[in-house]
Amino acid sequence: MKTNFKLLVLCSILSFTACDNSDTPITESETAIDNQETTPQNSGLTSKNSTVTTEAALRSAVSSAVAGDVITISGTINLTQTLELAKSGTSSSKISLTGGVLNCSGQPSGSWGVKVNGSYWNITNMTIKNAKDCGIVFQSGGYNYVYNVSTLANGDSGLQIYNGGHDNYVLSCKSNDNYDTANGGENADGFACKLSAGKNNVFEKCTANHNSDDGWDLYGQPYTVTIKGCTASNNGFGSNGDGNGFKLGSAGQNVAHTVTNNTATNNLAWGYDGNGNTGHITITGSGGSGNKKGLFTRLY
Repeated sequence: MKTNFKLLVLCSILSFTACDNSDTPITESETAIDNQETTPQNSGLTSKNSTVTTEAALRSAVSSAVAGDVITISGTINLTQTLELAKSGTSSSKISLTGGVLNCSGQPSGSWGVKVNGSYWNITNMTIKNAKDCGIVFQSGGYNYVYNVSTLANGDSGLQIYNGGHDNYVLSCKSNDNYDTANGGENADGFACKLSAGKNNVFEKCTANHNSDDGWDLYGQPYTVTIKGCTASNNGFGSNGDGNGFKLGSAGQNVAHTVTNNTATNNLAWGYDGNGNTGHITITGSGGSGNKKGLFTRLY
């Protein structure tokens, strides 16, 4: 009886080992299941590089974009309505939009040129011009990188961040000759991070020249903005424009912005204006000359 029991146990062990070492190949579907946790959210969609020369092709590429896509604009594309970047990449695989010129003069009145609601975009080496309102606006999303983008002759601010837009890094961009005709130039800044933008927005090595209102406008911005190595010059040419190089908040605020190694020259009003913001604005290594009202005012 004991011998039979030992034989039974031995047979069970051999049977289990045979199953565990089965030579049956793993199917593709099983592999997909095994790898599911490490596949991006857009699994099954392969990133691609595409070059576009028409508005239709650009809109198609943007609307179907997945993490890792690179969309290159060749030449000038005339937009007939706002281009919305609503999809999102990932922290390790951004969506890239690069090159070319977006001419927005054919858009309806009041239109932004480009609206960025998505996150994790690289937007580089392009010009956005002649929008009826702002050239490009970042809102709701974040973690976007903007490099060597020029916003020219738009009907409001060239580049604006607001409505929760956060963690955007704007590097080596230019914003020139923006002018809101209807308001006599009261609103069109070079760069605006104002009213309701989120946290951790940074401008570095950017230039705002000859805009109808301010070079930079942080009016009503509730979170710290960092501006470093930037230049604001000749702003305030609109009849109603304020003309500050760097407007650093507004009355009733207590927000500590960081302003480092910047230059303000030949602006209609002040080089650096706290504008009633009682936050401790940290200004280091920044200066300028030729500003009509002076260099610094209302800074705490």
